[in-house]
Amino acid sequence: MGKTGIRISVGKPRTNGGGARPWRAAMYAPGDHYKLFRVRFKEESNEQWTWTSRTAPTEAEARRIFTQVERALDAMTAAPARASVQRGRTGNALADAYLADSRAQSKAARTIEQRESRLRRHIRPVLGDVPVASWRVTHSRKVIEDAQTRGVKSVGRLADIRQDLAAMRKLAWREGWLTRDIDPLDGLSLPRQQTLQGAGRGYVPPDLRPSRRHVDAMASAADHLTVNGSEELRRLPLLGTQIRVAGYGGLRLGEQLGLRAIDVFLDRGVISVNGSWTQPRLADCPPFRGPVKNGLVHDAPLPGSLRRELRPRCAELLGLPGDASVEQVTHAQTGERVRRGRLAGSLDRWWELEVDPQEEQWLFIDTATGLPSRTELFNDRWHRVRRWLAKEDGENAWPKHIVYRNLRHHAAGFWHDELDRDWADVAAWLGDKLATVLDHYVRSGVDALSDVTTRLEAF
Repeated sequence: MGKTGIRISVGKPRTNGGGARPWRAAMYAPGDHYKLFRVRFKEESNEQWTWTSRTAPTEAEARRIFTQVERALDAMTAAPARASVQRGRTGNALADAYLADSRAQSKAARTIEQRESRLRRHIRPVLGDVPVASWRVTHSRKVIEDAQTRGVKSVGRLADIRQDLAAMRKLAWREGWLTRDIDPLDGLSLPRQQTLQGAGRGYVPPDLRPSRRHVDAMASAADHLTVNGSEELRRLPLLGTQIRVAGYGGLRLGEQLGLRAIDVFLDRGVISVNGSWTQPRLADCPPFRGPVKNGLVHDAPLPGSLRRELRPRCAELLGLPGDASVEQVTHAQTGERVRRGRLAGSLDRWWELEVDPQEEQWLFIDTATGLPSRTELFNDRWHRVRRWLAKEDGENAWPKHIVYRNLRHHAAGFWHDELDRDWADVAAWLGDKLATVLDHYVRSGVDALSDVTTRLEAF
């Protein structure tokens, strides 16, 4: 027995740090006045090698640390942190590091908010006080089980939580908070989602896609109420036009609210989708025009009637008379795009110039602020119009089970079914991957099955 206890294991001879003779890492059992197992070795600090040690309550834990030390010395990497340091490396600290890493990667504000929400509601309550070194699959399973108990039934939402856990695991491995031979997600499985025959997980059934009759009726009702309705409804003067842009242009709500006069190409008959109005929920973060989803700038076609509807608004924003011709408006738009392109450093990427939101040429605004409306305000006005239409014209009432964002699905069906366009074209105009669009709208084999059953009648 030495001064450090009873030596029960030694490592390889090493010359790190110089010295007259090689040295070895060693593991000691409790003895003398030491009550814990100890692993003693040399560690480099400030370009000097000095003796240090790590303690463990059990022999199994001590042997794990001893193995880590030997591997670290072989690879010349950092040795396991001291127990006092590891105690501060809890699930809460890892969650904070995960959010900080997300910000360092310049993730979208909405993405960070969603991650922060999932961490606060589902992950921190389970992993918050757990040392990361002790994180195991039982904790991960409890996160998923508690989320299901709280009412999270969607497999997609559960998959988002698991994705956060996977990202935290990867960060813990990278920072050395968790050894790579420990996988706290190994064996964690999610319930399977039942789908219709031939349909993908994101399939949107036809009965959840609005019909052309519903889109036109809602837009007309909004036109009427924003002129003849209450003051609250008159705050969104072009609500009907915005509904048509959503239903026939396939834009997401943020993309609709982020539209400007220069984004409408009246001569080409398309609208450029190159940004999205983003409204962070954080009190100290004002709304701004951020990048389009997936970073995919794309063009979407617009009906001629909708272009004629947008022309006076574009003319007004560009300082022209409301009855200005298409040529006059197009000339002014081109001049503004060139000006912005020069300031942005690229004529081809004129949309990248950042402009003060109060000075921007927004198509759809809340007249009380001069800015695009907040999502909550827009949703309130949408439902007011929906209720009015149900009361005044029940035959064309908007179905309650179809949400506003499904106007985008109407556009996809309109392009494919009524304009006879290929799904690849639809995907390009929606700014989505072809696989995503097919997953949303196509049930593979269903049409073929119908054809075969018809032909089998003769057998």
